[in-house]
Amino acid sequence: MQQGRPLKRCSSGCPSLHRPRLLSFGNGVRGPPPIRVAMPASAAAGASSISAVHQLVDDPSSVSIIGAGVVLELPPTTLLPQLSENHQPPPTISEHVAIAVANNVVDATGAHGALVPVTSEASTQDTTTAVPTATVTAPTDAESGVAGAKEAVSAEPFSLSHSSPLAGGRLDVVHWREGRMLRIWTPPGFSLSESSRSAYPVMYLNDGQNLFGDRPTLSGQSWHAAEAAAGLVNAGALPPFVIVGIDHSGNMRSYDYLPYPPGNANGYRLDAESWPGGGVDAYLRAVVDEILPYAERTYGVSSEPALRGFGGSSFGGICALCAALRHPGVFGSLLVESPSLWFAEERLLKHDLPDFIGPWPARVFVAMGSKEYSGIRKVKEPEFDAKLVSYANELAALLESRGLVRGQGLQVVIEEGATHTEAAWAERLSSALGFLGLHWWRRVMAHRRGQLYFTVPRKLRAGQPAVLFFNQACSVVLADRPRDSIAMVYGFNADWSVGGGRVEMVPAVGLTALAKELTAAASPSPPSVPPEPAGATAAETPSSPSPSPPPSSSSLSSSLSPSLSVNDATDNFDAASASHWLQASFTVPPEAYEMHLAFTDGGGGNWDNNAGANFYARVKMGMTAEQRSHTVEQAMAEGPAWGDVQAIAHKRAGSMYFTTPEVLVAGQPAVLYVNRRQVRGLEHNPNLRVHFGFNNWQSGCQEIGLKPTSLWRGENIDWWSTTMTVPSDASELSFVLTDSHGIWDNNYGNNYVCQVKRPRELDGVAKRSEPRGVESVESMPHAAGTLHILALTKRQGGSAATRANKWTEEKRVRVWTPPGFDPQRPPPGGYPVLVMQDGQNMFEDWLAHQGVSWRVGYTASDLVTRGELPPFVVVAVDSAGAMRSLNYLPYPPGKGAGGFRGDAERWPGGGLEAYMTRLVEEIMPLIQQRFAVSSDPAKVAFGGGSFAGVAALYAAMHYPHVFGCVLAESPSLWIAEGRFLQDMRMHRGMLPERLFLGCGTREYSATRDHDREDVDALLLSYCQEAASILESQGMRGGRLQFLVEEGAGHHELAWQWRLTGAMRFLFSAWWDE
Repeated sequence: MQQGRPLKRCSSGCPSLHRPRLLSFGNGVRGPPPIRVAMPASAAAGASSISAVHQLVDDPSSVSIIGAGVVLELPPTTLLPQLSENHQPPPTISEHVAIAVANNVVDATGAHGALVPVTSEASTQDTTTAVPTATVTAPTDAESGVAGAKEAVSAEPFSLSHSSPLAGGRLDVVHWREGRMLRIWTPPGFSLSESSRSAYPVMYLNDGQNLFGDRPTLSGQSWHAAEAAAGLVNAGALPPFVIVGIDHSGNMRSYDYLPYPPGNANGYRLDAESWPGGGVDAYLRAVVDEILPYAERTYGVSSEPALRGFGGSSFGGICALCAALRHPGVFGSLLVESPSLWFAEERLLKHDLPDFIGPWPARVFVAMGSKEYSGIRKVKEPEFDAKLVSYANELAALLESRGLVRGQGLQVVIEEGATHTEAAWAERLSSALGFLGLHWWRRVMAHRRGQLYFTVPRKLRAGQPAVLFFNQACSVVLADRPRDSIAMVYGFNADWSVGGGRVEMVPAVGLTALAKELTAAASPSPPSVPPEPAGATAAETPSSPSPSPPPSSSSLSSSLSPSLSVNDATDNFDAASASHWLQASFTVPPEAYEMHLAFTDGGGGNWDNNAGANFYARVKMGMTAEQRSHTVEQAMAEGPAWGDVQAIAHKRAGSMYFTTPEVLVAGQPAVLYVNRRQVRGLEHNPNLRVHFGFNNWQSGCQEIGLKPTSLWRGENIDWWSTTMTVPSDASELSFVLTDSHGIWDNNYGNNYVCQVKRPRELDGVAKRSEPRGVESVESMPHAAGTLHILALTKRQGGSAATRANKWTEEKRVRVWTPPGFDPQRPPPGGYPVLVMQDGQNMFEDWLAHQGVSWRVGYTASDLVTRGELPPFVVVAVDSAGAMRSLNYLPYPPGKGAGGFRGDAERWPGGGLEAYMTRLVEEIMPLIQQRFAVSSDPAKVAFGGGSFAGVAALYAAMHYPHVFGCVLAESPSLWIAEGRFLQDMRMHRGMLPERLFLGCGTREYSATRDHDREDVDALLLSYCQEAASILESQGMRGGRLQFLVEEGAGHHELAWQWRLTGAMRFLFSAWWDE
């Protein structure tokens, strides 16, 4: 093919020849375009043919894929005339775009995929703004071909394309500009609500297509940035951080990343001679004005320069240097990999960088290989390889002259044999990130002073790796023991029944490295010398010419001081105390819901086990995709129990039964699981049967035998199950248990009841069941906030169910919102919420049945306005009047030991589980939707007093996956002659993170006209026994507060008096959420 005759596609899409032409600009510069050669590549042999082409060409980056063909871009032999810097002005941006269009680098519409500047009407300064336009889309992990490109072009900016797990975290691919993506990796244990407590450090990196997966890259090799970052976090070298990858713009990449056209590097890079440049200002403005705010708003990353880095490789490394020049003070660290400092006749290196006084980022990582040029080309040019190394050394010397110190704020790596490829940059990424992010520990430790231990992530995740950091100096028992003797002993779930073991603790990796660096910075150091190539020795004589020595720091600027580098973390860090921190790495089992641990010195026999209580950490149980996809049919088949059935069984270990799905669906199959060990009178009976019916026994009545399951068994846990199909018109399931020989467990005559929700709509879209609605709302000012009184609509069901619901269902909910409440702008994860029972007695004295309310609104408002607690919402559900005991008790109350409560003998009970189901499945979703409250158990509390205090303890055992905090005031543990305490002893499941238990010494006598000290002592002993049981089951180490108030009785005034302290204890952790 004749040189100078580039291929061009005709209207039919086929390549066709056109006349060679020279491009002419207003300044008279003329030159031939590069030659573009197209060749077909079949779909089946595409990968192999492209690989073969890579081996035949000098520069693999000159190979691109168009449709079903491979296109080579070959440099012309005719060189442009060499012009002096002051000869005439360089081509304008529009002229560079015209070059790209004319030379078929991009088409006329694709040229606008780069970011072009426009003049702001509000200012006469040279400000720029980024305009979204079309561009070429590189295929992502989930996108390929024309369809993926069309989707990328048409998508809304900052809309999520797809998300997938990666290296223990998640990779979100987000549409940015038309055809360009943001690839955002969040670390293991990432939590948006956690970021509101302490924002995540973040690294913004160019060339997002090359960072995470091999498929989107042209070379077939990515940086594997997620694996590198996760490895550093899991090893304790860095705290958790986020990576934001920003896609390049395809063939207009050089335009976005360079301040000037690249030129040809004195003939070494003829392929780049006609490439455009000059758009870096517009690109960086878009990064600062669009991407940074989006990432901070959506992913909770830090806006502090000290916790924010920027970087890239090749032209992307030049872009990182330009970010420091154009936007000083925005980024605190720079990653500059293999910077193409040869571009534009070294103008950036020789003029722009020396002219920039500062301030520079506090930490800069610069790296270069010794075979950057020759290592990827057939033609060997060792002199240009040496020149590129000398550029890196010259850049390092310049940075030193601006106050950066090698080994502290500056790290320079010259790697022997390394080339200009993603593989080389991937190899160095771990050390680069480990250096750049080391100072992030200063911010982390600013929040950890005086703590005995903490974990990364702060909230452990089931099935995820974690690191525990232990401050030996804070241990009273182990402070003076040898560091190398300390070990952590741990286990998971109640009675340490899952996983666990012993792990020897080692010095904290990241903290030790930071302390070493700060110690070196505080002591005099000899003058720095340029780094030798890795692997070279003084005796070795390289075959290629040696790189020219860099200029000395003093020759550049001897008067500049380290104050010219800024944006380092300012938090105090005691380097001496860092030696006290040890770490241990472990993996949380997938079935874990809590962790128990203690520390020991091994053979010395000394233990720090929280004074015998052991230490505790809550584990968040996330549902995997496999678990979420587990169907009822799979559960019915039983086999090995796994997925959400096993997860439900663990969190409902203290319950007598549960169903799959957890809320039955009309017209759908279901499975009923019964814990045989909790069936009264049938605990060891192998002939266990269930008699059930729907809609108050009006339809579908059957009696079926239950069979053993393969679900996990333990002490007092033995799950049996049966299958059923819920009728299409069902609104509730009622069942009793029997052996068909006269022994029955019918919940004390109340039956066991499960709610049934409506099925999916006909269009297949799943819609949440809303059996309750809001009939009216009355709002009024109250306690500096607002009190909303919601009247609920009647529950739906058959005529018999409707009549029964008239006496038992919840009719009114009172919601107090704090000062400044805004449902449109809630805190991350929603407002914390306290759910109280006996709503009539919560807010207003005139409505309370004894003339005194809990005054919950005033107490909450006082704590919030004084800054002791974060703003939170209080939801109070009115009781059902005469049927209050039915809803709040798991069985009828009886008359108490010795008959001291004969008045309660005929009161109903046994409807507590049905009430909790209505509360969790009907009322709470309604409140979450209207008032933007959280559904995270760590930010949801349950409370009540007397019978509702029993309900609170029941919620602690059966619903800790819903309520992370529980307030139980004066619980009526005398019911059923103390049977509830027996149920508490049998419990072996999860418990809430915190529980407050309060009572008085005159619970009986203070509200009656006669004294019964024996009954007062009995009621107090019940509460003391309950506290003892909770402690024995793991509620230790600050999780349980048991308060006995001298002389206090069983009434709202006593509960009001204790409420302030209870809220402080239970809800202070909400600041951390």
